[in-house]
Amino acid sequence: MLEILERRTIVGGIAPRSRSLTGIVLLPGGDLLIGYREGTDHLRTDDGVVMTVRSTDDGRSWQSPNKVVEIPGWDCAGGRSMTITPDGNLLMYVFLARRSTVANPEAHVFPIRSVDRGCSWGPMGEELTLFDGWTEPNTSGSMIQLSDGQWMIPVYGSATSMGVINPSSAAKDGSKSYSTVAFSQDGGKTWPNTCIVAQHPAINFHELAVTQVEEGHLLAVVRTQDPPYTSYQSDSDDEGRTWSTPKPLPFCGQTPSLIQLPSGTILCAYRDRDPDKLGVSLSVTYDQGISWEFGGQLYAGADWNCGYPGLVLLPDGDVFCVYYSCYDEWGNSEVHGLRLREVK
Repeated sequence: MLEILERRTIVGGIAPRSRSLTGIVLLPGGDLLIGYREGTDHLRTDDGVVMTVRSTDDGRSWQSPNKVVEIPGWDCAGGRSMTITPDGNLLMYVFLARRSTVANPEAHVFPIRSVDRGCSWGPMGEELTLFDGWTEPNTSGSMIQLSDGQWMIPVYGSATSMGVINPSSAAKDGSKSYSTVAFSQDGGKTWPNTCIVAQHPAINFHELAVTQVEEGHLLAVVRTQDPPYTSYQSDSDDEGRTWSTPKPLPFCGQTPSLIQLPSGTILCAYRDRDPDKLGVSLSVTYDQGISWEFGGQLYAGADWNCGYPGLVLLPDGDVFCVYYSCYDEWGNSEVHGLRLREVK
């Protein structure tokens, strides 16, 4: 059982702004760093900016936000893709898109790195193109390092460019998106090898969250893009080299985030697409994914456009969760946070 200890607005304001696509990491040294996109609206105007905001006291107070990436004429996002790399630095994948100002919309993904705990960021690296159509990594949290030293990240995309800006099931050629993991042997510079986690001719699989349950055993929860938005689970017993056939889960969750507690309990936070529970919800497994139960609603939303929760384990054993709120009638959304505690 999980108890909500406190809630707070981390980034908000009076003027209508889109604050969305959130991610969070616990940095070496104990700071919390949240990344998010801020713009005029939700992915319509090409003016999104990548922002970060920091806490030095386990999320009780937050500093003023900092701008990370802003490129005139482009919509920039990527805060949700921040991850701590095995060498202790930060990696973020920046999404650049042009939708409203060009005849042929386009999107690209580039890595940037920080070696000073997110205080500054280096230049963009080589574009990430692991799919022939469009590529989106979902690297929020801590990157998994395998026993042979390889790094692994979850990635999804499509073999077609149809829907490259807003991937959907309406691709004119009928192709479907699918989910993979990618492996790097050179510290994340290149990702030459991939393995499919979830693919089906009738299902659009999207973001996947992956956690290491125990040595060699990985568990993935995968988003679907079509009604009723059922979540799926796949497991690997060989460090991601092969995966089980995805099985449907008893919740309709998008943008999943996974974390395993010291007790062995695994939490999955997600945007809830159940019409009776719109907002951000939590499901829990006590047996490494054999069975799941509803863990409660973390945030009650007015509609589906919210979420992208991120979870981190705090030094005192509590869990901090970040997400973005629904848009109000003036078009304003906020970055919210809450503290959770497992009650035994």
